[in-house]
Amino acid sequence: MYWFSRKKKEIPPINGLILPGGGARNAYQAGVLRAIADMLPEHSPNPFPVMSGTSAGAINAAVLASNAMQFHEGVARLNGIWENFHCAKVFYTDSWKALKSGLRWTTAFATARLGTAGPRALLDNEPLRHMIESHIRFARIQQAIDSGALRALAVTASSYTSGHSVSYFQGRPDLQPWQRARRFGTPQEIGIDHLMASSAIPLIFPAVWLNNEYHGDGSMRQNAPLSPAIHLGANRLLIIGVRNPIPDTVPVGRMEAPYPTIGQVTGYMLDTIFMDALDADIERMNRLNHILSECGERYIEYEDATLQPIDFLVVEPSLDIREIAELHARDFPRSVRLLLKALGALTHEGRPLLSYLLFESAFCQELIELGYRDAMNMRVQISEFLGLVPAGANGRD
Repeated sequence: MYWFSRKKKEIPPINGLILPGGGARNAYQAGVLRAIADMLPEHSPNPFPVMSGTSAGAINAAVLASNAMQFHEGVARLNGIWENFHCAKVFYTDSWKALKSGLRWTTAFATARLGTAGPRALLDNEPLRHMIESHIRFARIQQAIDSGALRALAVTASSYTSGHSVSYFQGRPDLQPWQRARRFGTPQEIGIDHLMASSAIPLIFPAVWLNNEYHGDGSMRQNAPLSPAIHLGANRLLIIGVRNPIPDTVPVGRMEAPYPTIGQVTGYMLDTIFMDALDADIERMNRLNHILSECGERYIEYEDATLQPIDFLVVEPSLDIREIAELHARDFPRSVRLLLKALGALTHEGRPLLSYLLFESAFCQELIELGYRDAMNMRVQISEFLGLVPAGANGRD
């Protein structure tokens, strides 16, 4: 899906990269970015001055931002991380810890102690903190900003205390914070706690203490996932989604779907949290673009905002990632398989949850290759979007 305004703008184009969350599915984004790097001339500058990420997408964005002065190197580093992923690099997978987690939840249910005395999360993701520390040099983000290779990096988390969607951004000193209904952007030097907070999937990973309140996964309250990049000056957005756009079919005739398991319900919840807001925001932006085009306006001043056409391009999986995850279900460590089986997730209906937690190299490598193929199949559109070929050079009107 893409939309080009074809109008001469008074403001020079500023590319923004949108990396929504999706757990293990975010390996797909690494493949798309690898294809984009292959399209660019060697040693070309970073094509995305503004980067905005949420959840696992925030980690991807931080890796790229910390390598913005060497974009090709950053993409190679990102692919190397995903190609060598294992669940043990994200959460503890040994049998003893899995057994303790199961016992804590069982005891909490049995004794009605799911409140303050109950377990904080299903899985302990402390290994993820160590992995981030070893792969991201946060000081390089500011170096990239000072050099002009990067305009801003935004990382979004959700506040359990205030109920806000908070976009923490590090960027040029002239960038201003913003406030909207239940969401705001605030300047802050991005660090490991911001990434841990943004990727703290509810119930599955523990909340993170940050700025005097607990934060969880940024996708939970992010009703406008495209907004941070636009507030930071981007007027052209490359959006790399992690869900195939074709919806499931409803059973016909006398076919009956089985009653949903806890694993299926959890996967459904994560699908809603990670994906639905992005689709809705793209629809809103498309409508606004159409209205401005029909009105013949380049921009409209509205209260404290300027409404202008936003060029965008969406890259999405051509295959159903859930089906790929189902084929790799046995790649989970034995302890995790037992836990997922107890939740009813090792079934056809439990595929969504598997696809978010399957941080294993074989699955991730397959998603990387899928992302690479999909982006290469859109080479003409991507090249035009990035200005590598003149607009309309592919024969479209």
